[in-house]
Amino acid sequence: ARMAAARSFRTMRVASVMCALAAASAKPTDVVTLTEDNFESLTQASTGATTGDWFVEFYAPWCGHCKKLAPSWDLLASTIKEEGHPCVIAKVDATVHATLAARFGVRGFPTLLLFSNGQMYKYKGTRSVEDLAAFAKGGFRQAAGTPVPPPPTLVDLVKASFQQLFDEIVGLFKTHFGAAVVMTGLALCTGVTVGFALGLICAPTPKPRRRPAPGSGEQDNKED
Repeated sequence: ARMAAARSFRTMRVASVMCALAAASAKPTDVVTLTEDNFESLTQASTGATTGDWFVEFYAPWCGHCKKLAPSWDLLASTIKEEGHPCVIAKVDATVHATLAARFGVRGFPTLLLFSNGQMYKYKGTRSVEDLAAFAKGGFRQAAGTPVPPPPTLVDLVKASFQQLFDEIVGLFKTHFGAAVVMTGLALCTGVTVGFALGLICAPTPKPRRRPAPGSGEQDNKED
């Protein structure tokens, strides 16, 4: 009984420590999370409206450099907010919101872009909090800016989807050539089968040939 009670006590203590660690890791942050749904409404990046400057990190959850930057990015957001500077520090998961990443030409991670008055500026300096803060507070004006691309149209979204599908297929061929060949063959066979079936279903039914009645003019003409 004593051993069982001791084991139970150790289990409860470990659980308490795990809960404390989880609570510590889930502390609130001043970094604003942007998505495809709220990006334009919050930043108004393409219109250059008076919503303040936005310093945005485009990241991937699996990226080691992004994980290393995360504490500095949180500290940057807290510092900027405490100083009362109008620049907003934000982040976008580029693996989930790929349309946003494609819109702004994100090729690697992390990509840091500052949006101000319809222009965007790419950060290329060190990733210390001091240098990031200096850029956010106005240092970006010393860099070359480019016009913010407008939000994508429906045609752009369709093209981006096809491009992403094409890139995934090419990547599959590069990494798993045999499997890609098999999948491509199956896709072609499926497409041919479905097309043939649709052709049979949609093809018009031939009308039966009408036989002339006995004694009609058509039969007399044939006999002549």
